[in-house]
Amino acid sequence: MIDEVIKEDIASVSEIIIENDFETQVYELGFHIIPSVEKNNIADEIGSIRSAIEKLGGIFVAEEFPKLITLAYTMTKDIDGKRYKFNNAYFGWLKFEIEKDNIIKVKELIDSNNNILRFLIIKTVRESTLAPKDAVFSKEGVKKLKYNTNDSKIFKKDDKDKEKKDKIKKKEVKMSEEELDKTIEKLIAE
Repeated sequence: MIDEVIKEDIASVSEIIIENDFETQVYELGFHIIPSVEKNNIADEIGSIRSAIEKLGGIFVAEEFPKLITLAYTMTKDIDGKRYKFNNAYFGWLKFEIEKDNIIKVKELIDSNNNILRFLIIKTVRESTLAPKDAVFSKEGVKKLKYNTNDSKIFKKDDKDKEKKDKIKKKEVKMSEEELDKTIEKLIAE
């Protein structure tokens, strides 16, 4: 009886050790695909990257399909012994979870792909890390943004904003038509 309990304990301990050997991490891969790849072939290019990551045990969390963008500066890439310059590229990203040991293999895979102009792999979290596109900064801090179903931005109005508008309205000065005409004539004369 005691031997059976010990065997069960040993079996459960070995299972725990095996699980700890396969520790995973969430990564985000941002990349530029060279613009000479035809628009119709972009999906195939992404598919090959995705399938290679899946073969290494990767599980996809989120992604954005590449879009053609103008680069901030000209980038160069050596392909088959020739140096090419690029001002545009297709930018996209993939967020995936994979074993820590396999991320080096992912890097080597992307390095060997001649259609990838530049890439970046970072550690991240599973949750969405996308920030609002247009945050508004003021002395009081960042105003919160709300999104309606149309994805249009709606600013949350603060009470301080209402007070400022009321003060501005109170400062309005009323002038007679004669005073207004004289002021306009002075401005024109200058």
